Amino acid sequence: MNQNMLGLLGPSTVQLNCSYDIDTDDVLFLINFKAFIRGTFRNIVSFSPPNIGGAALILTDGFYLIGRVTLTNPTFASTTAIMTFNEVDCEDENDYQCEINYQDGTTGESPSPLPLASTNLTVRAAAEKPAEAPLITGVNGSIIEGQNVTFTCSGNVGNPPGTFIWEKFRMIGFFPTTYPDEPTIITPGLVNCTNNGTSSVTIAMESEDDRSLVRCVIKQEFGDVFQQTPIISVLYSVRETVVTPNPDQPSYIEGSDPITLTCWGAGNPIPTYTWYKEANDTILSNTSAYVINDVTVENSGNYICVIENMVDGIMYNDSSDFNIIIGPNVTSSSSAPSSSPTGQPSSTVVVGGQDSVQDNLPAIIGGSVAAIVAVTITIFICKYTLKKNGKYDGQSQGQINHYETNFSSGNTPPASTHHIDLYSSLQMKQSSKL
Repeated sequence: MNQNMLGLLGPSTVQLNCSYDIDTDDVLFLINFKAFIRGTFRNIVSFSPPNIGGAALILTDGFYLIGRVTLTNPTFASTTAIMTFNEVDCEDENDYQCEINYQDGTTGESPSPLPLASTNLTVRAAAEKPAEAPLITGVNGSIIEGQNVTFTCSGNVGNPPGTFIWEKFRMIGFFPTTYPDEPTIITPGLVNCTNNGTSSVTIAMESEDDRSLVRCVIKQEFGDVFQQTPIISVLYSVRETVVTPNPDQPSYIEGSDPITLTCWGAGNPIPTYTWYKEANDTILSNTSAYVINDVTVENSGNYICVIENMVDGIMYNDSSDFNIIIGPNVTSSSSAPSSSPTGQPSSTVVVGGQDSVQDNLPAIIGGSVAAIVAVTITIFICKYTLKKNGKYDGQSQGQINHYETNFSSGNTPPASTHHIDLYSSLQMKQSSKL
């Protein structure tokens, strides 16, 4: 017989084979399979020799095999009797013998048995998925942040017995937190090829465990199975409040598109929202978003979002704010040159927006410096010429001082005829001198 066989509990194929070798003139009478039942080996199956014919039979002590085995008689070509298990049960784990009786064809002696062949079948069982989700204990009603919660799992851990490990899966993160060192208590099953196991784990629940699940896994050589909790709700107070604007920019121009302020905060139960403007107790909104539709300078200021929730009968709140800066809308423009009352061309000074001033700042500075240099050179030439010609009198000095005073104070001296004549007379005297 084939030796030391292993069968897996449930639908699986295992064969018990019994082969024999006799002389061609010997007469085969019977082939029986025996199993150790109620303290002795008893016949469970009988095969029909090829020289006799007939069907193989399941005997009375083998009725537990009905519907689960296929019997194959030996033939003249194949001297092997086969019992095939199509479905293995725990009671199939047993010691077996094969008995063969024959008559010596030469001597004609009465049938006598060949030496008995023995084997055994060991049944292995895969672990089964626990029938129920892990039992949650240690809490009275809702789970609150900081509580120690115990999870317990029980089930058929198979044969050989497997062990439990525990895993916690959070919504954020790809890998679970594993608790591999919790003991598994093993007790024999109701039948001799299964084992029951029980294991527990205690976890200090955190706010990050909200919407997590806890799984018990049976690790066993024929495959792992698991059971898990429903999604776990962990209550915790509001926190981490943040306000974000859209569009997001340092400041805004009066009359621009509406500004949306969005408030977000963590908490379970879901927080309520209230919007205020600093130094004003008027509630602006009770939703998570507040829209400033009228973008005016008057609506600049600090906007405050307050979130609240209640945990275990206590009200908690948290807040965040955002300062909105709205500036006046100064539009850049230009105008054509116009004449002053004196008949001289004049231009309109145009004040543009901040971007316009910054863009033209280098040109403005360069022009101012050039004007200062030109006026300074002109004054110096006038003084030098008058002194050289001896015409540096009080009247000329007063005119030049007047020009200097106006220039230094930032005023442009009027383009009077008197000043033009003074400059012309200086030029003429300089020419006659030369």
